[in-house]
Amino acid sequence: MYSNFETINDDRKKLILDACIHEFAERGYEQASTNVMIREAGISKGILFHYFKSKKGLFLYIVEYALRTLVEEYNKYSFQTTGDIFRRLSELSIIKLKINQTYPKLSKLLVDALANSPEDIHAEVERRYNQISQEYLPLFFQDIDYTKFRSGVDPAKAIEIIMLFIEALGNKYMKECQSIKNDWLENYDQLLAEYNSYMEILKYGMYSN
Repeated sequence: MYSNFETINDDRKKLILDACIHEFAERGYEQASTNVMIREAGISKGILFHYFKSKKGLFLYIVEYALRTLVEEYNKYSFQTTGDIFRRLSELSIIKLKINQTYPKLSKLLVDALANSPEDIHAEVERRYNQISQEYLPLFFQDIDYTKFRSGVDPAKAIEIIMLFIEALGNKYMKECQSIKNDWLENYDQLLAEYNSYMEILKYGMYSN
């Protein structure tokens, strides 16, 4: 679908991507201006739409690019040799923080895409997010030590509860970010501390000691 864009040289591709990412990250999908993008990239609007067909096509390409880039960064990190799922979640939180600080515009763009995309785009954004998450999550759950769960706690159900809680907490943060989306990264440390405190409560109720 994007073969015309994929065949151009890397420097030109990066220039276009950087211009589009910056505009979408700063202004969101609906307010982002393709006129600003083409001016910053030094191309015509005809060329932009030759590559991406429409603003929607461009945005979905950028979302996919952002997701793949961030997952590639996640894959550069190896979890410590621990089977404790809560320690892994804590490590994952730190990794997220590092990646968000390295790629603030991509992170901001994805948060806004998931929280504020128009209805006709949101379902596709969410589908792509879930698809890539499902590719990554199995690696996260390798070698979990299920003996840490207290007697009577079904580990599979416990992990399902943890993941459902994380999803609900993520939705809560998404709604909060709608009102502070211009500076959400500055609030990340506070959100991380709150997140870890919730994990400690879950751990206390599920682990034997």
